[in-house]
Amino acid sequence: MDLSATDNAKNLHLPDRWTLPDVQWVEMLIRTPTLRYAPLRSVVLMAIVGFVVASSTALWAQPASPEPSPQQAVPTGSEQPLTEQARSQALGALDLRYVKWIQSVRGLMTHGELDYFLRLQEDFRRDAFMRVFWEPRDPDPKTTVNELKVRWERFKDSPDGVPYGDPRFLLLLYNGPPGAWSLPDGRPVARCFSRSKELEIWFYGVSERVSKRFPVILLRRSVGAEYEVHLPGGPLRPIQRSGGLPTNNIQELCADEVLRYVFNEISRIGDYDRLLRDALSPLLPSPEWLANLASSATDLPRGAETFEVDVDLTFPDRKQSRTAVRMMLGIALDQAPGRHFDDELFHNFQLIGEVIRDGKLFESFRYGFEGPTPEATTKIPVGFTRYLRPGPVSLRVLVEDLYGGQFAQVVREIEIPAPDGLVTAARLPIEEPDVGVTLRLVPPVGNVHVGKLRFRTRSQGELEKVTFFMNGKPVLSKRRPPYSVELDLGTSPVPHRIRVVGLVGDQEVATDQLWLNQGAQRFRVQLVEPRPGGIYPGVLTARVHVETPDGGPPDQLELFLGDQSVATFQQAPFEHTLRLPDGSAAVVRAVATLADGTSAEDAVVVNGAAFAEAIDVRLVELPVLVSDREGQPVLGLDVEQFQILDSGSPRRIERFQAAGDGAVSAVLLIDRSISMEPHLATVTAAAGVFAQTVLASSRDRVAVLSFASDLVVDIGLTTKLAELDRALAGLDAGGGTALYDGLVQAYNTFDGTSDPLAMVLFTDGQDEASRLSLEQAVDASRRTAASLYAVGFGSAFDDKESRRVLEDLALETGGRALFLTDLGELTGVFQAILDELRSRYLLTFEPTGTATEADFRPLRVTVDAPGARVQTRSGYYP
Repeated sequence: MDLSATDNAKNLHLPDRWTLPDVQWVEMLIRTPTLRYAPLRSVVLMAIVGFVVASSTALWAQPASPEPSPQQAVPTGSEQPLTEQARSQALGALDLRYVKWIQSVRGLMTHGELDYFLRLQEDFRRDAFMRVFWEPRDPDPKTTVNELKVRWERFKDSPDGVPYGDPRFLLLLYNGPPGAWSLPDGRPVARCFSRSKELEIWFYGVSERVSKRFPVILLRRSVGAEYEVHLPGGPLRPIQRSGGLPTNNIQELCADEVLRYVFNEISRIGDYDRLLRDALSPLLPSPEWLANLASSATDLPRGAETFEVDVDLTFPDRKQSRTAVRMMLGIALDQAPGRHFDDELFHNFQLIGEVIRDGKLFESFRYGFEGPTPEATTKIPVGFTRYLRPGPVSLRVLVEDLYGGQFAQVVREIEIPAPDGLVTAARLPIEEPDVGVTLRLVPPVGNVHVGKLRFRTRSQGELEKVTFFMNGKPVLSKRRPPYSVELDLGTSPVPHRIRVVGLVGDQEVATDQLWLNQGAQRFRVQLVEPRPGGIYPGVLTARVHVETPDGGPPDQLELFLGDQSVATFQQAPFEHTLRLPDGSAAVVRAVATLADGTSAEDAVVVNGAAFAEAIDVRLVELPVLVSDREGQPVLGLDVEQFQILDSGSPRRIERFQAAGDGAVSAVLLIDRSISMEPHLATVTAAAGVFAQTVLASSRDRVAVLSFASDLVVDIGLTTKLAELDRALAGLDAGGGTALYDGLVQAYNTFDGTSDPLAMVLFTDGQDEASRLSLEQAVDASRRTAASLYAVGFGSAFDDKESRRVLEDLALETGGRALFLTDLGELTGVFQAILDELRSRYLLTFEPTGTATEADFRPLRVTVDAPGARVQTRSGYYP
């Protein structure tokens, strides 16, 4: 159907709202009796399958509405839907290629997406929209191909000439071609046509969308009309027309007995209406993609407060055939006063840039500038450098003052000079310095690693052999470069240690290691030398590797041989030569201590491999909440009243900590995806009150992590309220909701902390951008020592399935999930979580067996107290 030839605009009925198509609304339309038994207009059918773009010749003739200002071009959450007249005017002002594209995505485009597209004022933004349009509709983002777009490209040029938006086109697009069906006489059939060509029947054995066998009846009411999906019970009165048969092959014509057979097959399908809805409903994209697209633009938001900046643009050097474009912005203190934290002035700016070349968006970029303001300064310098090809470009920059809630916009039309005569930009050396033989593992990209992954190295000097180790076990040796190995890390994002050793003869001359799926907040001590079970005659040089949450040295490191302290260190290198007892086993132990008293240690048995397992002892800590029938915490219980059942067998409680005696270490894990933009200020204010309440006790600590498409440690565990306030004030919404990735990375970040940890998650949405699955996140929840308290807010959790996701994740850890409809309740919810954390008991027991056993062990804790209810983790991995 040609877009300019239809006259359906005045009859078009669409929901009066600025949201995605609603599945329940679609179902309601399918089930409406008037739609069952009355002829279906094509425009109503298009509403059922998703969205209609309809227009007419008269529509194009109407004058276009006044062009909005740039700051009106970016929609916000409060943007109202366009009226039909405004849509008509905007469509009439578009170039024909954009009109044709809108027509081509009939049945795929939502109301909000169309209105956003029609509000755009520049062609380069429309082109960017069209490129990104398919990404949120990718059926399987883990593959390199967008299957839906590939089918759209293929089916739109099908030899049948099926037009865009026609239900037959949507059947092809969503379900693939029909087929795999045999009639009662054994004849295979995919489609058949009526004698008047007013009726088609498509046969699906199964489809890419529906997993059962079903036919679809398509009816055309008159010559020139669009096809409709015929619903059971409606009249079938195909209008006879002249012009002959559509084919000379009589076997392709639908006889009456075939039609009766099809109706009989449909009657066998329970809830056929719902099946049609599943087969023809569009793949609803997340609303976040459109908000993210808008947030990456450099237009001023509607009604935004603005400030002035000084601009200095230079071309200082070159990189091969590209010229450096350096823009330095000077921001006066009276324009952006910043905020004080602990009497120190801080500023936080976010810079978004776009380069437009030849009328197209060439590149976009984003920078963040946060930190203390230099003393004795009147202007804050903020700048960037981009290396671009010579020629004319439009450079657009939007600067957001995150502390001040205001914006500055810079637009420059510039001619980038040729790089001839410019000095070459200085480059940092890539090669290792000449310090003899070196061997380094190249860290893999990303923070969560599962599946098969190749590890590469960089080496210098002559090596006779390189051996790779995974979790202490050798996996591969190579005698010539390239020194690399592919390792299978499994399906769960569990911690792994990858080590590489370079040898000349039998002598180890170089080594390096990587810890995977473990975060920077871990406090870890590892004896690099000696190795477990090693044989060291006479003497050895002990070497210790220490990782602290802030990256600095520990307050103290002490080295022991047996129970005797042999060395104490305050700074690296942590190395010491030990003289071993002759002919007998020995235990080498390293103990590191932080300034707050937190300690971590590692021990290795040498010259006695048979005894190595004796020190491989791991204690399991169980935070336990006991409540009464009214849900109130039960305090004052004794250790004798508790019993731990490990896989059904009782375990002795090695340590017992009464409720209220332990320190609280709480991690605030805040969703900062783009959908959080209108709520972020309220959430951070409530989080600030929570942090202030926790830190009223000097022994307690709080951290702030935030996630969208990635996880950021905004501030690690700290006792300083000013640092927490600054971290919360700097949160800015943007990106998709990668809930599972963010949660697993948060667990890994604090893996190895000494105190029982509580993870307090706040999110307003379902997962839409994670690489990890729900099953992998649940498995990670089983492996973590942290307790998860998940707070869900908004309509995303209206259905039971969405709630179940957070409930399952929290249940595994001994926490719980809570759901809000009013953000005003959040401060009270945070306080209730804190009261619960302070009311937990801590039980510690020693598991049986060895730490190499991988099976999950269920746990149960019972309490000898009337009406007591116990809340703890579901189990553990040894």
